[in-house]
Amino acid sequence: LCNAYTVSSRGISAIGYNPANLGYTEDLTFSADLFDFKISAFNNFMSLALFNQYFTGDRDGNPFDLEQTMLGSDMTHKEFLLSEIPIDGFAFGVGVSLPLPALNFSYGNYAFTSGVEYYMRNSLPRALFEIVMDGNQIGRSFDLAVSQDLLMVTNFGFSFAIPFEKYNIGATIKYLAGIGFAGIDSSGGSFSTQATGLESDGFYRYTRAIGGNGLAVDLGFNTRKIDNWQFGLAINNVLGFINWGNDDNLIAKNIGLIEAIVPVRDMFQISADSSKYSASTLYTMEMENVNVTGALSDPDSLFSMHDQPVAVPDSIRMNYPAIFRMGASYQYKNDFIVMGDLSAGLDDYYFANRSWRLAVGAEWIRFKMVPIRSGMAFGGPYGREASLGAGVHLIWFDVDLALKLLGGMSFATAEGIELGMSFQFKR
Repeated sequence: LCNAYTVSSRGISAIGYNPANLGYTEDLTFSADLFDFKISAFNNFMSLALFNQYFTGDRDGNPFDLEQTMLGSDMTHKEFLLSEIPIDGFAFGVGVSLPLPALNFSYGNYAFTSGVEYYMRNSLPRALFEIVMDGNQIGRSFDLAVSQDLLMVTNFGFSFAIPFEKYNIGATIKYLAGIGFAGIDSSGGSFSTQATGLESDGFYRYTRAIGGNGLAVDLGFNTRKIDNWQFGLAINNVLGFINWGNDDNLIAKNIGLIEAIVPVRDMFQISADSSKYSASTLYTMEMENVNVTGALSDPDSLFSMHDQPVAVPDSIRMNYPAIFRMGASYQYKNDFIVMGDLSAGLDDYYFANRSWRLAVGAEWIRFKMVPIRSGMAFGGPYGREASLGAGVHLIWFDVDLALKLLGGMSFATAEGIELGMSFQFKR
């Protein structure tokens, strides 16, 4: 359904979308996650169709000639490929959501939830691809800005809904136990070829921390059925923050036990000899008048790399991204439900994006034991999305599978994929 769940989600599945949906106790009294996960991988450039066209050779198995002019255009294939890479660079990443088994359940108007969230996104400058494909022309300057965002958080939430005659209101209060984060705060500099040689002054600052305490609040509202219509809205993480790097958190207090299993400080490049749980480093790369003659006579003088520790406060406060969503659904007899969501991030980092996203979906419910779902979405971080899902719903158990294509409406044009599965007990 491409996450068009602001109105249609029920029971434990409502949490993370609209806690007011817990007020529909006539639809579902008790539900519990026995096994649940969602994983995604994405980029903003390469699709299967693009890869097959340009990187698997021509019909004879020879490398594709990128200097050819495209049919019906003055643009070469090389120019087309470069135009497909966004101005802010080639981005790629993964996301994982893993609710903790047996620690996610709803009963009546209340729910308790827990889970682990992982998000990672990196980007490389477009300049790298321009240099590879066009060469480093004399006098042209190439931007070296890069980015990285990595976040790992465990959350524990309590949700409730208050039903009224014509509407429900609900809220979720979440404790955010930060595992770790890492990111590039700032980066830049340039690379250029001058008559005297190569020059560069690239830099980036890399900050990371482990262990954090935080809080987040979701608020939701929805209506009762109005001639088979329902409407709702919610704000996820309307209040949300994590304080990182101090010694008053679960990770810091149990660092010895944790590192006996996983060397978490080594993973985040934080000195195990220090009492601090955060670090920041400034990396620089300098090149000046590097040429063939100098390189042959003294290879070590090609460029100089430096890393310098940067002071960080004892506690780093991070705002947890907020998302606004509103939706509607219409049920046609006992045959199918059509639903739509309009959403946008109030922030523009991690899993939130300020671009508006419209999602529409339908669920065929004539045969309640085997519901079939499909949806599509436009806007947001991926531009276009398409999804297909199905389930087997028995008296006490539900098993559901869903596949979503990111950045395209088919397997050939998609630039990412998301797979989800849930196994729930219900009454």
